[in-house]
Amino acid sequence: MSILALAFSAPAGAEELKDWTLQRADGGKKYNVTVPSTVAGALNQAGVFGKDVLNEDNYKGIDKTQFDVPWVYTTRFATQKGQCYVLRFEGLNFYADIELNGKKLASADTTAGTFCIREFDVTKLVKGKNTLKVTLRRPQSGDLNHGYVDWNPRPVDESMGIIRPVVLIATPDVQVQDVFVKPIVNTLDLSSAKILVNCCIVNRSSRAVDGALRGTWDNGVWEVPVSLAPGETREVKVEKTVENPRLWWPREMGSPELYHMNVAFAKGEKVSHSKDVTFGIRDIQGYINQYGYRQFAINGRKLLIKGAGWTDDIFMQDTPESIRAQLEMVADMGLNLVRFEDIWGKDDTVYDLCDQMGLLALVGWSCQWEWEDYCGLKETKGYGCINDPRSEAFAVRYFHDQLIRLRNHPAIIGWLTGSDRIPNPRLEEQYLALYNKLEYRPYVCSAQSLTSLAGPSGTKMTGPYEYVGPDYWWVDKKVGGAFGFNTETNPGINLPQVESLKKIVGEDQLWPMGENWNYHCTSSSSHMNNMEFQKNAMAATYGEAGSLEDYVRKAHALEYDSVKAMYEAFRCNVPLSTGVVHWMLNSAWPSMYWQLYDWYGIPTSGYFGTKKGTQPIQLVFNYADNTVWVVNDVVPQARLTATLKVYDVNSKLIREESREIMSIAREPARVFEAVAGPAFVALELKGDFEADNFYCIPAKGAKYNWKKSDWWGIPAFEYANLDFVSALPEAKVQMEFTSTEYGYDVKLTNLSDVIAYQNILKAKDSTGDLIPGVFWSDNFFTLVPGQSKVVTCKLPKGCETAQIELAGWNAK
Repeated sequence: MSILALAFSAPAGAEELKDWTLQRADGGKKYNVTVPSTVAGALNQAGVFGKDVLNEDNYKGIDKTQFDVPWVYTTRFATQKGQCYVLRFEGLNFYADIELNGKKLASADTTAGTFCIREFDVTKLVKGKNTLKVTLRRPQSGDLNHGYVDWNPRPVDESMGIIRPVVLIATPDVQVQDVFVKPIVNTLDLSSAKILVNCCIVNRSSRAVDGALRGTWDNGVWEVPVSLAPGETREVKVEKTVENPRLWWPREMGSPELYHMNVAFAKGEKVSHSKDVTFGIRDIQGYINQYGYRQFAINGRKLLIKGAGWTDDIFMQDTPESIRAQLEMVADMGLNLVRFEDIWGKDDTVYDLCDQMGLLALVGWSCQWEWEDYCGLKETKGYGCINDPRSEAFAVRYFHDQLIRLRNHPAIIGWLTGSDRIPNPRLEEQYLALYNKLEYRPYVCSAQSLTSLAGPSGTKMTGPYEYVGPDYWWVDKKVGGAFGFNTETNPGINLPQVESLKKIVGEDQLWPMGENWNYHCTSSSSHMNNMEFQKNAMAATYGEAGSLEDYVRKAHALEYDSVKAMYEAFRCNVPLSTGVVHWMLNSAWPSMYWQLYDWYGIPTSGYFGTKKGTQPIQLVFNYADNTVWVVNDVVPQARLTATLKVYDVNSKLIREESREIMSIAREPARVFEAVAGPAFVALELKGDFEADNFYCIPAKGAKYNWKKSDWWGIPAFEYANLDFVSALPEAKVQMEFTSTEYGYDVKLTNLSDVIAYQNILKAKDSTGDLIPGVFWSDNFFTLVPGQSKVVTCKLPKGCETAQIELAGWNAK
């Protein structure tokens, strides 16, 4: 019985088996479940864990021992005579015994591994009405499992389950098993391209078959005659030239054009089996630049990576709708990449949507396998935990299967085969042999600044992961600052809005802050596991918080300024800087740390700081020398009027300048000379593009303890003093809103002679909860005296009305 691991998108003659029952192997209640699912996810969906199991400390109450026993998934399906049948399992976690109609198809001693893809020819075992049983045992310590590392508590079931699709494939004879389309673009003028089509076909029948392999795609039809012996597997290769190709571009650089191809095996006009593939025509390069850093280029054009790191839900309960909603937020923030540390997704939905939306993806293995505390295998210095024959065999099989699965996605720009470490030479030799055979995109040995058999990574992963002031990104020249390609970093806590906090910690622990605040930090044993670091930085910057509302507004201000400055500094430092990935994009459960929107889908202040800092063209404040620069990542050129206004601590205008400028892509330029603090700075661009920005400038920057800088971050002898922001008197802000076809236009006017700082607009439902999926054109923004601003509020589909509220720093 052949076991094959190849990429899949549902062909004609394929049925995804979604409806199953789930039961403990030792008996008990049966649950109707949908596959893919984890066991714990299915139980949670069935209400077994009770309501709101991820809120407060309810997760602690789940009995983990129930997952020490095997669980059995069962489904039924029908077959017809005269057909050959193949069962395809895309992801079984971890140890699986598979039975079809009471006969063992595979056993757990040979059928194990989270990222293995398996096909079984079951033609001789099917009989009209069929029963399929999959008995699963969870991963054990030392197994190469799906990994959430220390980002959140471990899944109670270690993500055991049928976590990717199970598909029944039918054909009278020949199966089109895999289609890979490799594009080659003429990058000199982009006027032409070639596509190399590699098809794998299998004769599943016991007789010789004559026919033709036919490809039908946007640019026509190709056909190749094929004769196959019984049981033969054959690769068929076709090359086509494309004149004036519709190129796939990241969304900020152009349109993410896609092509579609159907590849069918036919005998005359009768199709035995076919497979659809979607692909993009584009060129990707990832080279080490003159500074020693990895630079990516698409279709010959360099770009600065502006990304954030993805995680699946802790129960793997993401849906196509929830994934789309999250990627729409990525696009709304102005980011161009999602990093997948671990091969996330119950299916290809997230990668398909990245293709469609023009969002780049960087995929690779998790550091879960590089640290003994998380993996359970002994570490080897420099190489992590994959160093014995068994784990190496798993890793190589995983790599092979996932390379083939993902290689048609144009959004994917490269593979990271290490995160915190590099593969050992013996393992990497096998990786490289597979990569050179199956892939063509940049291979990167590590997210860290390391060198392997493949050469230097050209990346860095030096933090910080705890709070740093906005000046850090500009003044640090040795660690995590704005140079090179920082594959994961952020300023620590990304606090949810207060409406979410009430759910996360519970009303009784909101203030004074109870233990649930710390419980919903990370699960690291060393750092980021409590609120103290941020609380101390906040007190030093704005003064001690006197209430929950005061704490939240100050935490939001810290996050907004530092996250915004991170992206701005990297933009201003090109070509020395080549990329930055905010750690993380989202959270697997309700969390305080590392997220640009919370588990409920509500933006943090860092979301809007990111959106402000990544405007196509923007004026930014350089904290290293207090000057103002214009940054522009991709717009070829733009004529603009730049305006600077400086206000003293009493909100009095003390300096105003305007000048005409020409902004050119990837050529940051100084626009205004230094601004002395303490002061407020308002910036504005008008012309071909419009943007605004705002800063609170201290008298002097933070004083960091560089000798104590470590992987997690850096302490400070003292932080910038922004007491003058806390001392702002009450500002009178008028709010008006009008209904529109998409939601509301909201106009805020500062009627006072003092600055109205960080005005936060909220769209709530009838219960007072924030509505997820709302898109504000701007938020957490500041109004200078007399200023009016209109922002749009786009409500999600199906939401007709909302209650609009203003929660300002000093606005009433």
